[in-house]
Amino acid sequence: MVRNDPVEFLHRFKSSKDKELAGFLSSQFAYGKVGVLRQFLEKLFSLMGESPWKFVMEGDFSSLKGLYYRFQKADDIVYLFIILRRILEYFDSMGAMLQNFYTGDTRKMIWQIRDELIGSDERLTFFFPKPSESNPMKRWSLYLRWMVRKDEIDVGLWDFIPKNRLVIPLDTHIFKIGKCFGWTRLKSPSWKAACEITDVLKSFSPDDPLRYDFFLCQSVGINGKCTGVKTTDCIEKCLLLQNS
Repeated sequence: MVRNDPVEFLHRFKSSKDKELAGFLSSQFAYGKVGVLRQFLEKLFSLMGESPWKFVMEGDFSSLKGLYYRFQKADDIVYLFIILRRILEYFDSMGAMLQNFYTGDTRKMIWQIRDELIGSDERLTFFFPKPSESNPMKRWSLYLRWMVRKDEIDVGLWDFIPKNRLVIPLDTHIFKIGKCFGWTRLKSPSWKAACEITDVLKSFSPDDPLRYDFFLCQSVGINGKCTGVKTTDCIEKCLLLQNS
């Protein structure tokens, strides 16, 4: 099992419906300090029991009333689960919902989901973002990576989105690496920056550019403490520079 990464929670379940829900929840709360996130997810999944899908379908969310995580208060979390229940009642699974809306562009897919299911309601904008040219869509991109790719980390449940249509989850670590190596010259994280970095990775792996994401984020970014600027010290330690 992958440790110290939110993807570990997917691997606790056997059924695809449970994995899809576990992936959605783990990715959508994936911000802030890893230790605090992990504590929150442990609590959340313990409340859901053996089957997140069954928990959502049963519709009793009273156990979530005291739960919160950073910007998301208990009412926000409960409302998210109400929306998830509507999704499962109509589509039966998260994968079936996304496949219904996917037409070749993952970002437009997410925007259409918001338009159809959330509309003008502002309460869940964090989870279902409005159309924006600047939003890098990091958490959704992370979710899609987990669901589409298949290896010892990603579970690869969906085949309706090609791997080469995925865009890298642009967190602070990936952005710093991209700046350091000139993969993007943009000054702040954005969807365009994520696409530029993804295009560079496609030059190494045209069919599966996100195969490098976990290594870059964990080994070079988090553990390697990439600052985004080449120094004498990092040149001696950087795993990318050592293998270039």
